[in-house]
Amino acid sequence: MILEKSDIQPVRLLTELPDGPVTGWRWNNPEKPPLLFLHATGFCASAYRQMLECVATQFEIFALDLRGHGRNGLPANPESLRSWKPYVDDVRTFLDLQARSGWTLSGHSLGAATALMAAVGREDVSALKLIEPVAMPAWISRMAKTPAWPYFSRRMTLVKLASRRRDRWPDRESVHASYSRKALFQSWAPGALDDYLLDALSDGPPDADGSVSLACRPEWEAATFAAQGNDFWAAARSVTAPIELLAANHRSSTLPEFGRRRFRRLGAKVTVKAGVSHLAPMEKPAEMAAFLAGKTGQ
Repeated sequence: MILEKSDIQPVRLLTELPDGPVTGWRWNNPEKPPLLFLHATGFCASAYRQMLECVATQFEIFALDLRGHGRNGLPANPESLRSWKPYVDDVRTFLDLQARSGWTLSGHSLGAATALMAAVGREDVSALKLIEPVAMPAWISRMAKTPAWPYFSRRMTLVKLASRRRDRWPDRESVHASYSRKALFQSWAPGALDDYLLDALSDGPPDADGSVSLACRPEWEAATFAAQGNDFWAAARSVTAPIELLAANHRSSTLPEFGRRRFRRLGAKVTVKAGVSHLAPMEKPAEMAAFLAGKTGQ
């Protein structure tokens, strides 16, 4: 089942946490249960607009820019990042400030893993809807907590690519023209690249030269990829809310077969989707919205 987009228009979200502002987007629909959505590494909440607007009649949606991403104003020091605990703590603090119940926590990649770990011990979370969570083998998480890990992590492909990423252009149009030619974006739905770049780029001050830079700095993105000291599988065993997952039947998937089997043994529902890659929410936003709405296969 493919859902149609809602007429509810998103508004910018700004919530003050103890150490700075959290930003994102909100689809106001207070009569419906709340859904919190978290994005992937290097992305931002705006990139998921097309998917989220398709479920804005079923939920009141809060889509956050995680620390170091989008317009989020929280401190982001890559030298101190060893795990995704800062992201988890931010999400838990945000939920505490909302003081609501019946949350569906959802996310993509980093965001999906963060949502799972943030749900541990929370009675205000009633469901988890996770798209392509980063499900590393437990031995990697153990190794990432050792002094030897920096030696290995800086040789990881994603870490190397992120650290070398170009981060400044003369204007937004130049970024769009460059990215439009990249193979990564060829399979994205029309308009999804524009949604992503809306908050993925930071404009300079008014008296500057008009250039733009990546809101998620390359060194922070690389540090996030390297920060694998996470208790992901312990969280998966501990959460009490039902878990539903969507995995891409593609070589880029971060939920490979071993992870799917392990989640199924824990009682989770796993859907494997053909025709999409790890970046499914940007490729098939309406179909991913059907997963969030519980309409997969209908």
